[in-house]
Amino acid sequence: MKTSKKLFYVACMALLLVSCEKTYNDKLFWPGEISQEYGSYIKPYTLDLTYSGEKLAGKTVNFKTEDSETGTLTLNDIIPGENTTPINDVQLNESGEKDAYTFNGTSVTETGAEVKYSGKITPKAMQLSLEVTMAHYGSVANTYVFPAYSHTTTEEVTVRNSGASYVNITVKEESESIKPIILQIKQMATNVLDVLFPYILKDLTLERNGLVTANYTTSSINFDEIIEIANANKTDAEFKSLLRQRTYVPSPIGLAYWNQTDDNSFVLQLNIPAIISLITQNNGQEIDNQLIIGIGEALIKSDPVRLKLALSALNTVLNNQILTYILKVDDATFTMLMSWLKNGIPMEISQTTKDHTYIYFNKESLTPFVNIISSLLKMDLKEVTTLLDKMEIGVDLTIQQ
Repeated sequence: MKTSKKLFYVACMALLLVSCEKTYNDKLFWPGEISQEYGSYIKPYTLDLTYSGEKLAGKTVNFKTEDSETGTLTLNDIIPGENTTPINDVQLNESGEKDAYTFNGTSVTETGAEVKYSGKITPKAMQLSLEVTMAHYGSVANTYVFPAYSHTTTEEVTVRNSGASYVNITVKEESESIKPIILQIKQMATNVLDVLFPYILKDLTLERNGLVTANYTTSSINFDEIIEIANANKTDAEFKSLLRQRTYVPSPIGLAYWNQTDDNSFVLQLNIPAIISLITQNNGQEIDNQLIIGIGEALIKSDPVRLKLALSALNTVLNNQILTYILKVDDATFTMLMSWLKNGIPMEISQTTKDHTYIYFNKESLTPFVNIISSLLKMDLKEVTTLLDKMEIGVDLTIQQ
């Protein structure tokens, strides 16, 4: 009797093993072979990713399947403003050559963006192509220019009518005593930014697929000159004449991406490897590609200490003044800036005024800049910001006619 039971158990086990083997023998790859992370930040690259036709490096995606028939594709920090973007019910089809699974379809993300995807997957690599349409493209996707640099001057005062900057600073009710000082700061910031923004950018285009392009200056930027012009009461004609002396060129595609994630939240996602490569090319310098890859990996793995070390090494070559300031900030501020590089720069957008689009930092998102200025001036400006009700600083844009 015991022998019969043993034989029965052995037969059941054999049947189970055979059935399991049969389940996957008719598949190109077992689920465990293709359920993994694919990435393009370390060698050998396992992810070939394009976003609206532009190659995107330093990114990862995850794929998971239980049966090698359908699966879930998760995009990591690829759609601006979304840390993860899961795409469910991805149907796997055998390729004609029987060497890979192919897939394609359309999905809508949590922020309302439409993603058309297609690709090919094997245990060694994934090819993935994304065509994205942002949810708010109808009201946001345009080519923008700055409003005219316009002032009215009388014998007593010069009044600003319009310009490139949006500055809105108000004090709390209990802090009315500092209002005159804040008004002076607001006026000074407005005057400087009205000159600075047009000196840097000629126009800005937000595409319906999330791409950001611009005509940016290759001319030198002298901050002493900016301050001088801001305080010189230049006429509109004189300012336009200064801009005509500057050189502007189209930016490469794929350096930055945008998304409006709700009624007024706006995210600007930077393609750091591509930006670093462009800076080094413009400076006529060569940077070790492994260093750029290391920066991308540190971003993905959320490692502030490693990133700071990598950027310090990079800056020994670039000798970039802005990067020097950033590397001097405290660890908490640096960690916040790093999260911006990884997850996107948080801003706000307002189109409540006819013919004007304001994209700006609010009081919270301005904190890193306040900390950087505090370290430069060797004074604590945080106490001042606690007295403010609103602090909004950004650009004023109008649609190019």
